[in-house]
Amino acid sequence: MDDPATLPLTPVAHNREPKPDPGRPGAPTLAQLGWRLLAGGVVLFALLIGLWLWTSWISVRHANAQRSLLTASLLAVNAETIFQRVQDDLMHLGDTLGETARDHPEQAVALLKTFQARHAWLGGASVWAPDGELLAGTLMRSQGAQPNVLRDTLYASYREDFQLALRTRGISVGRPQEGRLLGQWFIPLRYVVRAADGRPLYVMQTSILLNRQQELWRGLPLKAGTAVGLLRTDGWLISRYPDTIANPQIYRARARGALMDALAASGNASSGFYFGKTVDGQQRDGAWARLGSLPVVAFLSLPHSEVVAEWWRQVRGPLLGLCTVLVVLLVASITLIRGFVTRMVGLRKQMNHRRAEELSSSGVAEIDALLRLLVRSREQIRHLARNRERALLEAAQAGTYTRTAHDGVLVAVDASFARMLGRPARRLIGREWDELFNTAGGVPIGEAKALDSGRRLVWTRGPNGETIWLSLAEHAEITGEGHKVLHGLAIDVSERENLLRAVERQSQRLHTLWEMAAGSGTGDHDGGDSIERMLAQGRDALGLQAAIICLRLGDDCFMAYAQDIHGRFEQGQTLAPNHPLCACENHENGALWIADASRHPGLAGAAGIGCVIRLPLTLSHQTMGCLLLLGDVSQGDDFDPVDRQYAELLAAWFARVLHDRSQRDTLLSQAYTDGLTGLLNRRAAQLRMDEALQQMRRGGPSFSVALCDLDHFKQVNDEYGHAAGDSVLRQMASTLRQGVPRNGWVARWGGEEFLIMMPGFDTATAAAAMDVLRQRVSQRAFLVSERSLHITLSIGIGTLQGPQDEIVRVLTEADDSLYEAKGQGRNRVIAMR
Repeated sequence: MDDPATLPLTPVAHNREPKPDPGRPGAPTLAQLGWRLLAGGVVLFALLIGLWLWTSWISVRHANAQRSLLTASLLAVNAETIFQRVQDDLMHLGDTLGETARDHPEQAVALLKTFQARHAWLGGASVWAPDGELLAGTLMRSQGAQPNVLRDTLYASYREDFQLALRTRGISVGRPQEGRLLGQWFIPLRYVVRAADGRPLYVMQTSILLNRQQELWRGLPLKAGTAVGLLRTDGWLISRYPDTIANPQIYRARARGALMDALAASGNASSGFYFGKTVDGQQRDGAWARLGSLPVVAFLSLPHSEVVAEWWRQVRGPLLGLCTVLVVLLVASITLIRGFVTRMVGLRKQMNHRRAEELSSSGVAEIDALLRLLVRSREQIRHLARNRERALLEAAQAGTYTRTAHDGVLVAVDASFARMLGRPARRLIGREWDELFNTAGGVPIGEAKALDSGRRLVWTRGPNGETIWLSLAEHAEITGEGHKVLHGLAIDVSERENLLRAVERQSQRLHTLWEMAAGSGTGDHDGGDSIERMLAQGRDALGLQAAIICLRLGDDCFMAYAQDIHGRFEQGQTLAPNHPLCACENHENGALWIADASRHPGLAGAAGIGCVIRLPLTLSHQTMGCLLLLGDVSQGDDFDPVDRQYAELLAAWFARVLHDRSQRDTLLSQAYTDGLTGLLNRRAAQLRMDEALQQMRRGGPSFSVALCDLDHFKQVNDEYGHAAGDSVLRQMASTLRQGVPRNGWVARWGGEEFLIMMPGFDTATAAAAMDVLRQRVSQRAFLVSERSLHITLSIGIGTLQGPQDEIVRVLTEADDSLYEAKGQGRNRVIAMR
């Protein structure tokens, strides 16, 4: 049966079909449901196919990338082996030549030819002076001036690589050149023989013919279109297969493209992948790997079109099968939906003219039973609907009123309406509607844009502060003077609405009490969210508007947590000692219950505060603060006993949670802090180093650590006592804390040892920073027993070398370096690497 408050007052014509409401969407038909289900199935099927295709693509691309990375790593190992062998041979040749190359060039030529005979796979050998002049060579001119790399214009392309070799320790790999003497393209390999002081004596040079080097790759089982090669990290291409010297342009300019972009973004990574255009202008997918001892990478790549073709070969068959299944299911589903819809349309037409027993079957037993029940009930519903208004008026205790439409002023009320509000009718007439009532969940009913007819649920305060709920139904009328008025019927539904809201508040209380009993939200992972959530739940369960936890901050009240629906109080706000909420007199051992704030002069001026509950947060005879609960409306003479008990339970729970968290924070501080110096202890330092290592493996910065040991500290303890030694350690901790590099930290490692963490520092930078700190310590005077002592530090450095490195190795390196610093006389910084 309809709610009486929802029935219109205008007469309803019998046997008239209700007009559909254009603002409310109707329920879908069976055909619409069927088509929506079919469309949803097709979309889901397409999404699954798309997800499978994407997963297959990722799998194929990942597999190709891994194969490419493995091959590139093997190429890098092979190339490094060859270059290392050449370096060893050139080093041995340099030791054999000695000063022969400059003083006896003919003997040097003989040695070089012997070297060439033993290394037939190399393209000759030569010796050059640091100033660029050719001293001896297997292909040198027999007469006349010898070429000079740094001065002759014919050798201009050689100069940059020659100067690079002079700055390089070990073998230097030059970019390919078209040899003037060999008449072929070759890869220059240079090794500088140096004096004891590091000064270059002369440059040993040999070469690998480009086509001979590429012969090593021609036998590899590579897919069509695969490109392999060697590239210097400064952008010069050393060799690329299948490109040969027939395409020399790729060797005459620095390489650009995806590979160079990947190298620039890789940092110190030993290998990686790249995707995009390469030197040949093609879109390629490839991988690269560094040669361990040279600034060279080996690379391998496939055309992107070949990767796509391989993926398509894998998914083509299953995709065709899935599409066939989809088409078959679509045809079957459409056929079933059309048949079912046709049958249901026929049944809909029969319902108005046949009895329940005469209806045809829809094919579904449940639908048949529902249709028969609807047909049997139709006449009964129509009969009841004819008399619903008359039955409503007879059963309900209702009151009527009339108000103007443009400003909502009451112009007439009956005795029943005035009795429901507990006020004389004469005090109601002439009052504005919005002054008396508040609309529940809608636009104020007194506004001019209110509907001409409709229903509303409004509430107001009775003479004793109780809430009165009215359900309204109105219709409009134009008077003889042309004014528009609204006639309304009001039914008192206070009992129902108050019961519903009481049940809602009680449910919230039970939910909050359950969380308290179960200990929900007291774990470390919730942080302050559990307190904020319980504040909001407690505020709503009590029907109040603000809940605040205040902690004492000197004489002020600091709001650690605040939940205020009006936004008057915010977390972090402080209240002065003379604020009305702080200055109210205490009652009942610190508890304050003010049911009507208007009776207290101090609170009467506080805007929007109708009642106040203030309870101390006390546990184990320790008061941490107070719980403030504020309402906009007074609670009469006193609070309900159930509300008082609930508020006290909330205060006890908050006190326990705050006390537990305070103890937990104290224990954590003691567990990870050194009691003497106030620095991190060894356990905390190990945890933070492990965190830094994990961050580095996720792409974060590397780091260095320094172990610092006080020199001759035992003499301080022996001569001045352990109390003096403790004072020195505290002063040293303060000095190290002030001198630690930016973003770094210091911990007491044990005894007189300290550990300093330096994120983002390599070995050289860390050693320089620690040397500055060492000098700072040595210049400071440490006051002990009214005496001034000078203490020095020995420092050892350890550096993390890569993602696969371990903290134990770094600490071992730092400890070994510290031991070396002690052995070399103390008061110094040593980095073994």
